[in-house]
Amino acid sequence: MTYDLLSRFYDLENADFVEDLDFWVGLAKESGGPVLELGCGSGRVTQQIARAGITIVGLDNSEPMLALARAKLNRKPELAARSILLLGDMTNFLLETPILQSQTSNFKSQSSSQLPNHPTTQPPNHPARFPLIISPFNTFMHLLTAADQHSMLHCARRCLAPGGQLVLDLTNPIPVYSDPPSETLTLERTLRDDANDLTIQQFSATRLDRTAQLAHILWHYDSIAADGSMKRALVPISLRYTFPAEMSLLLERSGLRLAHLYRDYDDSPLTDDSERMIVVAEPA
Repeated sequence: MTYDLLSRFYDLENADFVEDLDFWVGLAKESGGPVLELGCGSGRVTQQIARAGITIVGLDNSEPMLALARAKLNRKPELAARSILLLGDMTNFLLETPILQSQTSNFKSQSSSQLPNHPTTQPPNHPARFPLIISPFNTFMHLLTAADQHSMLHCARRCLAPGGQLVLDLTNPIPVYSDPPSETLTLERTLRDDANDLTIQQFSATRLDRTAQLAHILWHYDSIAADGSMKRALVPISLRYTFPAEMSLLLERSGLRLAHLYRDYDDSPLTDDSERMIVVAEPA
């Protein structure tokens, strides 16, 4: 799996990406919690919401990424006590009320709970309801078909409390289609792994398939040791772009309605040249 391969580099790569954190924490505080985070990864957002005193459930399909999140939360018992991590598929999950009662368990001594798959047509007996469900930074883009997108939205709708909000953060496809990324291997950034005394150079090459609305990215991570020796890791990833009108139809089909489209984390309206596309949906 892509994020199993990426887990060793992810936190180094995103250490300076903090501009969205106030946005997510603000939404969590307004909702009062609990919050469900779909695609919680290494806990970059999870730990900030827990630090704000809000109970959060994080779902992800990569155990190595969840291990990173668990390690961060376990450093402070009060964060661990507010957090539940689940290993599962965000296109096919079922959360029932007892999951929220498990937050008082000894989180530190546990591995991530395995969330069994459930047919999306089977209604939960006692569904857990969340006033806020979030899917931060491009997570929704990992769903590469409209069917998977609908399945995720349908599962989220079942877990959304009356009057609640589902908030997604995606790349706005319009500027990408206007100025596509380079297919040539390009140096993205240089990272420093002090724990292992390594300098890591991240390169990428991207092929844009406009018809399928897919970006196929190949990341190269060159880890250079103090003696000059180098090891390369290749991480392929594909992302799907969703246009605003298409998103509105997907939401409608899933029992949701599009409430807002923002261009950034400051709640300003979406424009053609916006880099981000923040989707706020509510129960229809």
